[in-house]
Amino acid sequence: MNLIETDFQFAVHETANEVKQTNPSKLCLTGGKFGSFLLNELIKINYAPHKENIYISDERLDCSKDYQNAESILIGLKKLQDFQAFNFIPFLQTEDPDFSYQDINEKLDSRFLDFTVLSLGEDGHLAGHFVNSYLLKDNRFCFTDNAVKEPKSRISFTVDFLSKSKKIILAVFGEEKKAPLIDLMEGKGIHSSIITNKNLTVYTDIKLQL
Repeated sequence: MNLIETDFQFAVHETANEVKQTNPSKLCLTGGKFGSFLLNELIKINYAPHKENIYISDERLDCSKDYQNAESILIGLKKLQDFQAFNFIPFLQTEDPDFSYQDINEKLDSRFLDFTVLSLGEDGHLAGHFVNSYLLKDNRFCFTDNAVKEPKSRISFTVDFLSKSKKIILAVFGEEKKAPLIDLMEGKGIHSSIITNKNLTVYTDIKLQL
């Protein structure tokens, strides 16, 4: 694990450049603020995907399009050069979560991703894998109908699966993330096992005394 204390924009810029340089065939993006800024930076540096499969780490189910990660990410992806040159494979909006990942299951023919971008939640969750999430029939995915914030229904790749990625970027910014980051680093977090991953880079603006 590589821990880099820096500002938000530097982390966005470095992550975008690394995506462009490595040109991963299986790229998994986070939603939220970091995901949005990352997409804008990829557009700025003229990232041009070529036959990549692009996934999202998690999705909010049973909600309007305004809350869906896929919708916000798709808006950014359509601004990239040669949008038709890659496949965007989101979770589906279904009542049964085991049907939500069917398109992903058909396309993701290996047991790992090439490049994964994550951000840490205020309660310590990663992607949409919460403390009360349970494994689905395909154990690469998990689901909860009682997430900390609305919308309550969340489907996600499991952190165990995401941890197998060839490269992982974890963004942790804002003082409200300090306690969960310390717990993560000290082995007290929900997903502290990810810290042992040699392929992980953590970008944060939080001053740590570990």
